[in-house]
Amino acid sequence: MATKAGSLADSAAGAADLLAEVGDARIKWVEVFRDHLVVHPARLAEGAEIAAQLGITVATDYPATKPGFTVWTGRWNGMEMFVYAELRGTTRSIRAWPT
Repeated sequence: MATKAGSLADSAAGAADLLAEVGDARIKWVEVFRDHLVVHPARLAEGAEIAAQLGITVATDYPATKPGFTVWTGRWNGMEMFVYAELRGTTRSIRAWPT
């Protein structure tokens, strides 16, 4: 899939390409949208590795949730991608509200 998906069929084909490249057993589910894919690894611990394999390098951490998580975002084969992963190390502690 060389260009940005324009239809659900294009996105579904992109999901099939993704599973072929990453490995079906490593993915729990993929959310398919017209313009992007959201990848949920079978094990969150592999999320960062899957993102790196796809060339996705931008991460946003969500430490305030229980459990915390990181979402890796970027483009792969012309599609916007979001890959969920375990929370990376944080530099500040999260406190409960109110204290």
